[in-house]
Amino acid sequence: MKILVIKQTSLGDVLHSTGHVRAIKQTWPESELVLLTATGSADIYRHNPWVDRMILVDRYRVKHNWFREPIWCIRHMNDVMGQVRSDWYDVAFDLQGLAKSAVFLYGARAKQKFIKGTWPGIKGYRRSNLHAIREMDGVLRLAGIENIDTSMEFATSEHEVEKIDNLLDKINPTGKPFIILSPFSRWASKDWPLDHFLRVAKGIADDHLVLLTGAPERAALIEQALMRSPESPIISLAGKLNLLEFAELVRRAALMLTGDSFPMHVAVACKTRVVALFGPTDEARVGPPEGLGHVVRAPDCRKCDRRDCPRNCLARITVESITQKVEGILVDR
Repeated sequence: MKILVIKQTSLGDVLHSTGHVRAIKQTWPESELVLLTATGSADIYRHNPWVDRMILVDRYRVKHNWFREPIWCIRHMNDVMGQVRSDWYDVAFDLQGLAKSAVFLYGARAKQKFIKGTWPGIKGYRRSNLHAIREMDGVLRLAGIENIDTSMEFATSEHEVEKIDNLLDKINPTGKPFIILSPFSRWASKDWPLDHFLRVAKGIADDHLVLLTGAPERAALIEQALMRSPESPIISLAGKLNLLEFAELVRRAALMLTGDSFPMHVAVACKTRVVALFGPTDEARVGPPEGLGHVVRAPDCRKCDRRDCPRNCLARITVESITQKVEGILVDR
């Protein structure tokens, strides 16, 4: 039996699907499960025990270079479609339900096809008022997969375990409990001010080591902020960890403080306590599911879902309220 699962967009969306891939494979344990995902998301499934093979689409290069490299983009998409069509599948799922993923589901040679959303000729499930994970549950139910655990997971290897062991031996030789602050997301409107994160860190640094994380392009900004407070005990790891190493570090943390971001989803997948700050996006749709995190919502926020909202709602969340929230969770261990 062969199964195709398509999930290829943002890191958080792909991580959301890890529990569903597990549920599909556990339903048909003798099957070969093929996952079509994006090159930038591949590490999420690099060591996943439920996936037998991956087909990778370089969606960002295609998106940003369609007019500059049209020949390469056409060849790449044809190659990906060729890999999809090289096998016959018993069941194929599109857990994304967008045009850029549905095209591969339509192209797949499969006896049964299921999709998130409403698409002609394919059995679909669409409930936009549900959490994204629960909506994908509905897609699996179309295939008869019921009463399932679809909680997220993030598998790492012994290499990442050893790498983080060595890192923590170096920066935390006394084995002090540590918290992770991850201030940045892909949307400026979802980011609490960096200075606010640093002020929270100073309030809890006596009992916990505080680590700051971020993408390489944020490293200089974080270092500049820390230089303004040379006495700060905060350690920046921005730009120093790959995705798998970051997940292994999060797994060891006592708590993470972040916004609506990929690090928030990693914390949930790694069963690490998380305080998630929400403004323009809807926590009922994309936040930590079923009480797996502590959500703090910006007061009087309209949930506009805009990347560039001028109201800056998150800035109205006070440092004092978050410090108290974090301290309360850390005490209640």
